[in-house]
Amino acid sequence: MQIRIDKNIPATMRDGTVLQSNVYRPEAAGPFPVLLTRTPYGKDMASSFVVDPVRMAEAGYIVAIQDVRGRFASQGQFGDNECELEDGFDSVEWAAQLPGSDGQVGMFGASYYAWTQWAAAMSQPPALKAVVPLIAYADHWEGAAYRAGAFEWGLMGAWQMMMAVSDLTRRAATTPEFPRLFAGLFQDLDQLASEGYWELPIAEFAPLAKVGMNFLRQHVDHDTYDEFWRNLSFRGRLESLGIPALHIGGWFDVFAQSTLNSFTEMQRAGQTVRLVMGPWTHVNQSAAVGDLVFGSGASLGLLGLRDDINSLHKKWFDWHLKGSTAPDIAAFAAEPPVRIFVMGDNRWRFAATWPLPETEYTPLYLSGNGAANTRSGDGQLQFTPPTDPSGVHDQFVYDPANPVPTTGGNLLLTPDFKTGPQEQTSVETRDDVLVYTGAPLGADVEVTGPVTAHLWISSSAPDTDFVVRLCDVWPDGRSYNVVDGVLRAKFRSSMTTPEPLTPGAVTAITVDLWSTSQVFKAGHQIRVVVTSSSFPRWSRNLNTGESSERTAAGVAAEQMVFHDAAHPSHILLPIIPR
Repeated sequence: MQIRIDKNIPATMRDGTVLQSNVYRPEAAGPFPVLLTRTPYGKDMASSFVVDPVRMAEAGYIVAIQDVRGRFASQGQFGDNECELEDGFDSVEWAAQLPGSDGQVGMFGASYYAWTQWAAAMSQPPALKAVVPLIAYADHWEGAAYRAGAFEWGLMGAWQMMMAVSDLTRRAATTPEFPRLFAGLFQDLDQLASEGYWELPIAEFAPLAKVGMNFLRQHVDHDTYDEFWRNLSFRGRLESLGIPALHIGGWFDVFAQSTLNSFTEMQRAGQTVRLVMGPWTHVNQSAAVGDLVFGSGASLGLLGLRDDINSLHKKWFDWHLKGSTAPDIAAFAAEPPVRIFVMGDNRWRFAATWPLPETEYTPLYLSGNGAANTRSGDGQLQFTPPTDPSGVHDQFVYDPANPVPTTGGNLLLTPDFKTGPQEQTSVETRDDVLVYTGAPLGADVEVTGPVTAHLWISSSAPDTDFVVRLCDVWPDGRSYNVVDGVLRAKFRSSMTTPEPLTPGAVTAITVDLWSTSQVFKAGHQIRVVVTSSSFPRWSRNLNTGESSERTAAGVAAEQMVFHDAAHPSHILLPIIPR
C-alpha cells in the first residue's frame, strides 16, 4: 500500500492557538480510523514514536503526530499541563474530521505522550474510542514529581534540563546570547551528576535559572498534596472513563506503580482493559536490562514470541476501532486481561486480575543482635515473629552531606546512573546501610504483587527519610535490587498535612516499595536493605524539619530500626503458592 505523508497540518484550538501535525495516510480509498499521538519532543523525531506510523498506515489507519502547545512547530506556551485537557479534546475532534477519516480516533504513545492520552480521555471527546498508554503516569504528585513526600530530584532535574535545551533552541532567533547559553546548558547537563544535583537549595537551581526556565520552583513550592497536584491527578477518575485502555509498563519503569494503579482502578470498575508488564525501564524495553539478561522473549519487540509493539497496537485498535472478528483478533480479545513477565523464571504468564487472586501476603521479619550495618553485619530475616525483649534495634548515622548513591532501580536520570537491576555491593558495604539477609532458600519463592515494609523507627531529627530495598542475593554473593521505596517521615500519616517526628520517640512507619514479579530461586537469599537516602534519585532530606528543597543547611541524624517482640519490623511479601 502506498503511504502519503503530509507535514505541518494545522489544528486550531478553542483559544485560537494553532498546533501542527504530521499526518501519515494510506493512498487507498477510505474511510479509515485515525491514530493520534501528542508529543513535546518533536513530531519529526521518529525514535520517540514507539509505534511505526508507516506500518500502522499500511494497516489501514491515518496516523497523526502532533507537537503539543508551545513545543517545536506548535504555537503557545508550554508548561501548563491543564491545557492538555482542552487541547486533547480539540485535537481528537480535529483528527476525527481529517479527510478520509471514519470519525473514530485512538490514541497511543509513551510517557508524556501517555499523559496527553489520559488528559484527552478525561475531557471525553466523543470520537475517542480506545487508548494505549505506555509507561504512563496518571498522577504528577506520586511517582512523577514526588514519591511518598520525597522530591523526585533525579528525574525532575534531568528532564527539565532536557526540555530547556529545546525551549532555548526555539527562542534562538530572539535570544542574542543563544550560542553562549546553549553551550553552557550542555556543559551544565554534562556536569549534572558531579555538580548540579548537589546544588542547594534546589528551588534556585542555577542551570535552569540561567536560561529563564525553572518549573522546579513551581514544583517545590507545592510540597504537599494540595489543589495544584489534585488538578493534575486522574486518580479516582479513571473508574468512570469508559474508554478501552491497553496499559503497558515495566517493573523498573519510573511510572511502574502508576501503570498498575490505573489498570486496577479501571478493571475494578468493569471497564475493558488489558495490562502488559515487562522487565523494562523507562527507556529500555529490550531483553537485557541493567546487569541482567531476561531472554529474547522478554523484549517489547517479541513479547514471548507472540507479538511485537506494532502488532500489539494493531490488534488493540483493530478490535476497538474496526470491530474486527478475524481469528487473531478474536483470540487476542479472549486472552486473560493481565500479561506479566515473571523475573527469575524469565517467562510470561497470564492472569485474570492484578494483584493475582491467589496471592498470600506473608511477613518476613527483621532480626539480629543489633549490628546489621553492612552486608557483613548480623542482620537476618526470618518468617517467624521476633521474640527479642523490648528495645532491640539497629542504628546508623545518616549525613545528608554524604548520602547513599543511587545504584540501579526505577530511574530516569542522566546516563551516569545505570537503571534496572544493578549489583549492590557498593551500597551494601556502607556503614550507614542496614542489611538483613535470609537463609538460602530450599525451594523457589515467587513474589508477585505489591510490596510494603512496616518498620518501627526513631530518629534524632524532626523529619528524615527511610529507604527500603528488596534484593535477590545469588549463591555467589551478588546482590541485585528488585524493588524499593522511600518515605519522607513527616508524610507518614498524610500527604496533605505533614506531621513532624518527635525526636527519639519510637514511631511506626510504612514504606511502599511498589510492585514486582520476581522468583527467588532455590539457593538464593532474600535481602532487605534499610537506609535513609538514594541520591540523587530522591532529594536529600536535610533532617531539619524545614523544606529540603527550599533550604540549604543540613544536619546528621541518628537513626534506629527496632525489631523486638513489641516492634516486629517486617517486609510484607506477596507470595504466590507454587
